[in-house]
Amino acid sequence: MAKQNDRPTLATVAARAGVSIKTASRVLNGEKHVAASTAEKVEDAAAELGFRLNPTARRLRAGGRSPYIGVVLSSADDPYQVRVLSALEAELSTVDLRPVVTVTADDPDREEAFLDECLANDLSGIIVVRSQPDTAHIYTRAASTSGVRVVSFDPAVSGDGISIVTGDDVDAGYRAARQLLDHGHIALGVVGDHSTSIITTRRLEGIQSAFAGRHDVGWRAYMREDAHDEASAKNVVAAWLGSRSAPSALITLSATLTQGAIDACRRLDDWPALVGIDDFPTAELLDVTVVDRDVETMAAEAVRRLQDDARERPGRLGGGADQGQDVFPVRVIPRGSGEESPELRRRNLPRNS
Repeated sequence: MAKQNDRPTLATVAARAGVSIKTASRVLNGEKHVAASTAEKVEDAAAELGFRLNPTARRLRAGGRSPYIGVVLSSADDPYQVRVLSALEAELSTVDLRPVVTVTADDPDREEAFLDECLANDLSGIIVVRSQPDTAHIYTRAASTSGVRVVSFDPAVSGDGISIVTGDDVDAGYRAARQLLDHGHIALGVVGDHSTSIITTRRLEGIQSAFAGRHDVGWRAYMREDAHDEASAKNVVAAWLGSRSAPSALITLSATLTQGAIDACRRLDDWPALVGIDDFPTAELLDVTVVDRDVETMAAEAVRRLQDDARERPGRLGGGADQGQDVFPVRVIPRGSGEESPELRRRNLPRNS
């Protein structure tokens, strides 16, 4: 009899039933041409021992693929990354795949170690939601040497064998700025994060394009690219609002920074117009205007890419680093904060009572 803490194996089931391991395997894998009495003995033995076939091992032995997909996040506090993970999990479940998730906490060593574990365990693919800039190259090497499928929401993770699913960050910046310009604002504070990242660079490019030819717009004096979390964004905005020449409107380049800006406005009871890039769970409750991506559609495309053997598909952008890249449109969701006039700001009236 197996010890209480021993894990029953196919061999112990076969021994209990008095049959060969091969016969026990045939019974438990549902194969035909086994005598009913023999099948009953094996099934009874398996039930008594609490034996369960490992579906993953069975699938791999049959030449199938692992049901696990590695998913890389840089932060569990970023509302956008959490939204993407939730959408990915739902999409993966529809094709019998499951995510194995790491949160790198901006640690490149942790990210590289996770990738090594994914490759060692023969995972079916890797989805990068956000990577460290210094670590992006490791995925190109993994895709080229191991053949693992890599899909990235982060445009910094690019190269041969990598599919990119991303939002139109240039248009996101443009739309955020246009929303405020169209409502009369010419003094705008821009709160950014990690100026070296492709995402931030593209969003700033879009903002600048909206200001093209407008010499009356002041924003460079208010440009900050060193706000990396809610606390730092709150400090930046609080300093602006406490000055005599405060901007009448704010553009925040991520949902995390938007939440920090709102915290500063709430504490000072001072509400400039605000447009944030990327939606977050409480934005509708707080009447925050955002420019958002269709996360659910992007997640569905990412999962399709994992299952797609072809490296070229209709609709992909061709050429250079953009090969295998899909850029999804963004949209403005007006909720009130981005539609206020500068006059309201000058009167220093709170938006929410």
